[in-house]
Amino acid sequence: MKFSMKMRALTLAASVALVGGTALVASGETGAYFSQTVPGSISGTVGSIHITPSTSTDLSFSNLLPGAPQTVTVHFENTGSSPEDVYLAFPNATALSALNNLGSYGEVHVSYSGPSSVNNGDIFDSANLDDNPASCGPFSPTGCWPLLNQYELATNLASGASGSFTFSFSYPSKMTIEPPSLTAPWNSYPVSGVADSLTNSTVQSNQWTINAADGTGAGLPFQLIATQPGIQP
Repeated sequence: MKFSMKMRALTLAASVALVGGTALVASGETGAYFSQTVPGSISGTVGSIHITPSTSTDLSFSNLLPGAPQTVTVHFENTGSSPEDVYLAFPNATALSALNNLGSYGEVHVSYSGPSSVNNGDIFDSANLDDNPASCGPFSPTGCWPLLNQYELATNLASGASGSFTFSFSYPSKMTIEPPSLTAPWNSYPVSGVADSLTNSTVQSNQWTINAADGTGAGLPFQLIATQPGIQP
């Protein structure tokens, strides 16, 4: 009887301890505390990168003659809501390489006028348009200096700001061979042959880059590209 009573007492004490421990674990902490919740929200607007030419982008030279450079100009405006970098690109590699096949028989100048200019607006100058590394070696302004496929005109151009770029071209005075046609287009690509001023004949083209996907044509396609500041196209 005494043993039974003692066992029941121990069992009751263990049960109370267990219940108390479970309650402590369930509550985690004891006592009261203050709290406050402040509501809020996050909102905003999405910026835009946009460039709009204010003049025609269909440019052309007319009746080019040796020693008489001609210049074409495109004006544009940042019509987006954010600052932007502006690039001039030449996406047709075959047309670009045809121009760069002229060597010292062609001269190109590219400049930019407006705020946020790169290199004070002097973008490119060359009187030896040759992109053949096999014959030129390292390109240098004092040697072969081809027109590249991309140039930055302006950096961090503000929204609403305007600028313009010019592209000038000339044949040198030393060119004496006239084109075979009175209506010969400028910069036909790919180059099928080049005139040899010494033999007055046509020799095989040595154009460095010819991509079938670029097709055939004349002129030099270009693009004006606007990007977020610090991001290249």
